[in-house]
Amino acid sequence: MKLDPIDLVILKELNADGRASLRQIAKKSLLSTPTVSSRFERMKKAGLIQKFVPVLNPNASDDSSLLAFVTLNAPSSAVEKITKELGSKSEVTGVFVTAGPNNLLLKVSVRNAQSLQRFLTNAEFRKLGVEVIGSQIITETVKDERPPPFTEEVHMKLNCDLCKGEITSNTPYTIRVASTRYYFCCKTCKATYLQKHGDRIRAINKAN
Repeated sequence: MKLDPIDLVILKELNADGRASLRQIAKKSLLSTPTVSSRFERMKKAGLIQKFVPVLNPNASDDSSLLAFVTLNAPSSAVEKITKELGSKSEVTGVFVTAGPNNLLLKVSVRNAQSLQRFLTNAEFRKLGVEVIGSQIITETVKDERPPPFTEEVHMKLNCDLCKGEITSNTPYTIRVASTRYYFCCKTCKATYLQKHGDRIRAINKAN
């Protein structure tokens, strides 16, 4: 499913201010609040919008923690497993798969240089078959911003809530249940879902 101009406008406003309410976004983008709400739900369900977090400026505090980039060389056959394992570590704030022989880059946050050294010499790297190539301590963050909003050429993957197949139409069939919206790839899937859950859906919607 391709992003359309309405999706892009909403993403642009969220990119500018992640705290903005759906009503505020609707007002600024000249859209209705229900339209913004439905598009927001759709992008969230597709995984395009994952979460909202504050973007902190490390230069604006007296926090003495140390940030560093760590370059690794990992077996290409085990990259998925390794990135999942490394990403679960509290010190790791970013995991990037890169091209070339040194194919992993970590961004880590530790208390001091000694903590970084302990991290780099952790026996778990050897167990995972990972070679530590080097590290670079970040002394100052000049710019660290989110990427610009997507373009209309970007597709998001939205799956049918019944058959789990990918929805390719930009106008999927939907069913609203209270504040949740369910998406379907065709009339048949929507009708089948209503046949199975129609009574419950009507009861929930009536209560809300």
